Amino acid sequence: MLAVADTVTLFSALSFVLLGVYSVALWIYGFIRTGLLAFLLLIIAAVIGIAVSAANLALVYDSYIGVRLLGHGAWKIFYYAFVCIQPIESLLSAIALTMLVIWIARRDLTSR
Repeated sequence: MLAVADTVTLFSALSFVLLGVYSVALWIYGFIRTGLLAFLLLIIAAVIGIAVSAANLALVYDSYIGVRLLGHGAWKIFYYAFVCIQPIESLLSAIALTMLVIWIARRDLTSR
């Protein structure tokens, strides 16, 4: 039994996975070009984001997949980890983007 009757929700969930892959590629490029630690944090956050997005895509496609694969007890643990990892990913991204803004601001001040 599929949880989604429309394709819009499914394509929306798929787009998060694709945008996560793009983000990893972009942050790897930035890290190779600059060597900044901020890009490394963004790479980690984007990889976590891909994992969360892939789990979300599976849940959108079939909402009972977790219970069938893991059982009720393990599903409950997975679900709490799934929910709790998302703010951690956002925090990593916020820290890394703050580091980038500080770096850009300092570079701008030294170039004047």
